[in-house]
Amino acid sequence: MRSRILSVLLGLAMGWIIVSLTACASFAPRVEQPINRKHPPVIYTPDRWIGVLEKGSVCPNVPGWTTQTLLELSAAHASDGLKKKGECAAPLAPTLENLKSQAKVAALFHKHGLDRYCVYTSQGSGREFRKPAGLKNAEPDRMAVTASSPTDLGVLGHNVWQPLAEQFLAQVGRVQLGGSSLNPVRVVFVDSYPTGEGVPAQSDVPASWHGYGMAHLVNEIVCGHGPAAQGCSVQIATRLALRYDGYHYSDPFSPYDTGSELGGHQGRIGDLVTEIAAEILLWSSMPPPRPKLILNLSVGWDGEYVESDSQKALTLGGWTDAVYAALSTAHDLGVLVIAAAGNRPGGEVSHQPLLPAAWELQPRSLLDKILGKKVVYAVGGVDWQGLPLPNARPAGLPMLVAYADHAVVSTADYDGQPADPTRIYTGSSVAAAVASAIAAVTWHLEPSWAADDVMVELTNQVDPNPGTATFYSGSSAPGLKRLSLRKTVSDLCLNKGAQCLAVIPQSPAPPPANLADFAPPPTVGPIAPPACDPQTAFLSAGSQAPDSSCPIETLQDMSTPAMTQPQPGETPCPPCNLAPVTATSGLSTMRQVQVASLVPQVPEPNGDSGGPKPYSLAADLDPHWVDQAHQNHTTIESAILVIDCENDPLIRERVDVTPQFQDLLSGTAMPPVKINLGTVGGRTTLAGCSASVDFTLLVTVGGVTSQRSVQSPVYVDP
Repeated sequence: MRSRILSVLLGLAMGWIIVSLTACASFAPRVEQPINRKHPPVIYTPDRWIGVLEKGSVCPNVPGWTTQTLLELSAAHASDGLKKKGECAAPLAPTLENLKSQAKVAALFHKHGLDRYCVYTSQGSGREFRKPAGLKNAEPDRMAVTASSPTDLGVLGHNVWQPLAEQFLAQVGRVQLGGSSLNPVRVVFVDSYPTGEGVPAQSDVPASWHGYGMAHLVNEIVCGHGPAAQGCSVQIATRLALRYDGYHYSDPFSPYDTGSELGGHQGRIGDLVTEIAAEILLWSSMPPPRPKLILNLSVGWDGEYVESDSQKALTLGGWTDAVYAALSTAHDLGVLVIAAAGNRPGGEVSHQPLLPAAWELQPRSLLDKILGKKVVYAVGGVDWQGLPLPNARPAGLPMLVAYADHAVVSTADYDGQPADPTRIYTGSSVAAAVASAIAAVTWHLEPSWAADDVMVELTNQVDPNPGTATFYSGSSAPGLKRLSLRKTVSDLCLNKGAQCLAVIPQSPAPPPANLADFAPPPTVGPIAPPACDPQTAFLSAGSQAPDSSCPIETLQDMSTPAMTQPQPGETPCPPCNLAPVTATSGLSTMRQVQVASLVPQVPEPNGDSGGPKPYSLAADLDPHWVDQAHQNHTTIESAILVIDCENDPLIRERVDVTPQFQDLLSGTAMPPVKINLGTVGGRTTLAGCSASVDFTLLVTVGGVTSQRSVQSPVYVDP
């Protein structure tokens, strides 16, 4: 019996190698008619269905549809990153060691049921999909996987990205590995960038910058550029799971739209699981000793919307089950999976992070729970003070957090020539990338550790943090644990005797980025408190929206209608920052903004004795966002600067900056502008505060105008 099972597994292992020999063409989806959609709206793409076999391993055929197992589809994608232009890369030789490895992978795929999935792709004949006998159930694929939208630096971004880049590397505790190729660690970004090996090249930047940016953040944290980077032990690779851009649940899915090979900011769940399984197959076929593998998932989907309620979101079925099965297989092979917790969903109340990050608290067994083993590790974002980002999900902030505020790094060719910076990102996508970088360095220094051991080390070596998690198990909220590369490497190299070829920075905690000296022309026009309750906070569970609340707290996000738009919705002002006015900034006429409050103000514990300081908001609009706004007949109805101070928890300062942003959108103001606020609420410092500009927009689609909200996190220089 054992020999028969081994023969089957070896046959499956050989099967995928043979498939990789013949399947050079990438998967090309097609579609017939969109199916009826139920509330909450979901973008189904019914050119592709998935079914689960009741028994056996042979998928029944459906007339007019191509039939493949999910593993066959993944195998066809496995060697995509190794292809040369116009031809297939030769697969690895089927040595005995490779066959044994593939047999182990096949056994795990079977254990987790991934070999029971059948994928059906329309051949364009117009024939409706009908579930054949032999399938337990079947469902169409759906557009649900998202990442942050593409942005542009604009004039303001080009003026401030360098101090923000320095701040990012200082805050994460950059540690540059020496030129050692020993103990390699492979970090794969399943994201929006085309499948390939190595750090994404500047000339190949896709329509969506997200995957490109995340890969460069990790590369710059650990390896940097120049000759030393050539021998860096952290290997970067990318897999394209997000091929689409701009689909709304009311749009019919084109039967000829295969997505873009350059990437987008939306993707299908089927593409996500295919690329995860493809990477497992490729990695497991590498000759020993293979590098350690980290899958970075700075993407996800909102189970609360896709599945209709938060409880059902954690149950499994169809494509969702396939993702979980693929991640379980990865975990059993020793792969580390790190996922972004996701950002706020607008005026709605979330109860968990995005999937797959929400599975962190869903262990596969009681033993896994006791041992602390996790299929995926969720990571949230904080600013330089350790405060949760303004766009954090209200009930979706996990215990593990990392610096993720206005992240940007410089890119360069390997010959040392300078190149453009990445875009500016604020959100949990950055946090997941930072965590992946820290985990990669840890695994390089301690190659004998298991994936879960690496995360235990990361959790133990953290910077002090004042906040508490909102997504956790147990009866009380744990404190946030802010990951620190500097602390982790110092512990490994100095206290545990690891063989270190790393440069450890010996410096105190870095100060915030200094943006005060950036001085565009001051704005002219009235600045006033908004016509809404200045104390209203974001809605909590079960609360009713008061009529006087500010729109951002009651309106749906631009992304909410299908939960398949960028998370967060495309940011109007990525480089917006709030900084004190200095003598060198050239601003003389200041307007005093005293926002009314119903509670007495008290001196800030971390304030200074110099008296209240005047502040200004440096503002611009992303040129790409402006183009999209004009194409969709979008206007700015209101723009509210919200300043939330941790040491004054009952006060949320608000300033109406609508006229200034309306002028930027209409082109009547030359960007960027510096909006003079004067002293804000009589405060001596904005230390302990976070900020955002919350926009109310009027969007016209198909002749129908609707009101939406979108939020731009603001960098706070106190």
